[in-house]
Amino acid sequence: MNNRITIDDKLIDKLKKGDVKSFHWLYDSLSPAMRLICKRYVKTDADAEDVFQDGFLKIYANISSLKCPKAFMGWMKRIFINTALDYYKKESGRRSESIDDIIESRIEDQNNTDDDWDENSLNNANVNYNAILHVDFTQEEMLTALNVIPGHFRIVFQLHVIDGYKHQEIAEMISINEKTSKTRLLRARTLLKEELNRMAIRKIRDGQSG
Repeated sequence: MNNRITIDDKLIDKLKKGDVKSFHWLYDSLSPAMRLICKRYVKTDADAEDVFQDGFLKIYANISSLKCPKAFMGWMKRIFINTALDYYKKESGRRSESIDDIIESRIEDQNNTDDDWDENSLNNANVNYNAILHVDFTQEEMLTALNVIPGHFRIVFQLHVIDGYKHQEIAEMISINEKTSKTRLLRARTLLKEELNRMAIRKIRDGQSG
């Protein structure tokens, strides 16, 4: 998020009083960062926009409950993340068998359950780290790589690595236990590195052929 944006007591007071101009300013100033959060948690731009709009409506409806103005940025970010998680859970529940389910079942068939996935699995991944290190990935390419990861793993990765939540917090947020959160994180890291490896090799080959 943009550190140059100042959220002070005066602004929060105006927001709590329903000042329309202040909400317009907040929307214009913070929408790029909040939209990016939404895009990380859902796969399509249309879904991300739905989550973003729902999140901002919740900000508007619940701003009066904010007790500490200094906590506003974290409070707002949490609302958008929770809105995205709710959307993901709802959409996952509608699908009888998604691509995520298929991929995860294949992993289970290989006897790699959440409980026995460990650091060795991460270290044994077929990844050329030199290829990854020598390629600069754009923000969009990183989002593309993340979206290849099955949802169960991607969500934990983003909550822990990108948004800084502890495994205990993640377990409470998505109704799993801490051990499952940790093992899903390891899986996500493995899958992300493998996908970045594939992308890096393609970019290197494209550069050589050009």
